Amino acid sequence: MRNSIIKTIIVILFLNSILFCYAQSFDIKAFSDSTKYGWQDYRDRQRYREDLNYRQSKLQLYELEHLPLNSNVLKSAVIPGFGQFATQQNTKATVILSLELVSVIGSIYFYDIAQRNYKLYQEANQIDEINDYWGKTQTPYHYSLMLMGLAGIIWGYNIYDVVVSTNEYNAQLWEDILQRDTGSALQITPSGIEFRF
Repeated sequence: MRNSIIKTIIVILFLNSILFCYAQSFDIKAFSDSTKYGWQDYRDRQRYREDLNYRQSKLQLYELEHLPLNSNVLKSAVIPGFGQFATQQNTKATVILSLELVSVIGSIYFYDIAQRNYKLYQEANQIDEINDYWGKTQTPYHYSLMLMGLAGIIWGYNIYDVVVSTNEYNAQLWEDILQRDTGSALQITPSGIEFRF
C-alpha cells in the first residue's frame, strides 16, 4: 500500500516536470504592448477611450428609444396595425386596421343575415319557401367565410410586416442617433451636457 502511494507520487511529479518543460512562459512585454491595438502612445489610448465612451452613450440612447420586437408584435397581434403606428408608418397602419375591421364587420354582418335566413328556413312549411330560404342562407354564409378568411390573411400579413418594419425602424433609429449631433458643439448625453470645441 505504501509503495503504491510512493509510486503514484513519483509518477505525478514526473508528469508535472514534463509539463513544466513544455509550458509557455508568460511574456509581459507582449501582454503590455499597446501597439497591438493600434495605439502608438497614451494619446491614442485616450482617444480610443473617448470614442468608446461616446459610442456607449449612443447605445444608451438607443436602448431608451428602440422598439422591442416582441412587444411590438404583441401589439399588432391584439390590434392589427398598432405596431405599424409605433414604427411611424401611419398610412400602412391605417390601411391594415381599416381592411381588418371591414373584413371582420362584413363577416359578422353576412353571418347574421345567414343566421336569420336559416331560422326562417327551419320555420318554413312549404317546399318553395324551404328552397328559397336555404338559398338565401348559403350565399351570405359563404360571403361570411370568405371575409373571415380575408381577415385572417390580413392579420398574418400584419404580423409579418410589423417584424420587418420594427427591424427597419430600429436600424434607422441607430443611424439617426449617430447623426443627431454630427457637427454640433453642444451635445446632450445620458451623463449630462457636453460642449466640444
